[in-house]
Amino acid sequence: MSRVNPKTSSATPNRLGSHLCGFAMVVNKNSIVFLVLMTFAGCASQPRYTSYPIERRSSSPSEERVEREKELQPFVSEGEGKIDQAKMGRIIRSYLGTPYEKGGSSKKGMDCSGLVMKVYKEYAGFDLPHSNKKLFKLVGKVEREKLVYGDLVFFSDFGFLPSHVGIYIGEGRFVHSTKGYGVIVSSLNEERYRKSYIGARRVMP
Repeated sequence: MSRVNPKTSSATPNRLGSHLCGFAMVVNKNSIVFLVLMTFAGCASQPRYTSYPIERRSSSPSEERVEREKELQPFVSEGEGKIDQAKMGRIIRSYLGTPYEKGGSSKKGMDCSGLVMKVYKEYAGFDLPHSNKKLFKLVGKVEREKLVYGDLVFFSDFGFLPSHVGIYIGEGRFVHSTKGYGVIVSSLNEERYRKSYIGARRVMP
């Protein structure tokens, strides 16, 4: 029997659309057997795309810090919303790269609603529920074209019930926690999120 080495995809954090994580092929005289192992990255709704990976290659730590700062610069126009963007931005930055943990809400690990809960607890002392569905029902509805920094954006793979949540940080971007990459920044314009987006809510009207 001979073994054929599979060709593996060169997946990067910028190209998480590829779901194939393992691929093995065994060949014998009578049959060809394919074993495909699939895995997905996400929190409940399993989002698996990001335009803003956690790890960025740079020539020095200082350059990497500058890149991180640029990622979380406020992009909402002056006077819009009631969020102190610099303050919330510092809190969000402190959680970037935190690993995913179902039911978690600390820097050791957190899920998507755990991130929302912690950010708003540190920002304003709010005790928000650790639940996508409760968050979706409890806070005020806001239209997509009126999104401002700090609004919650919701997604669903199952119709109208939310299965994932993130925090909008301006210019079409949001921060969220995913199974494969932990806390990252992604774009609402990516196909996955554009199709699964179901609405937004404002915690501080």
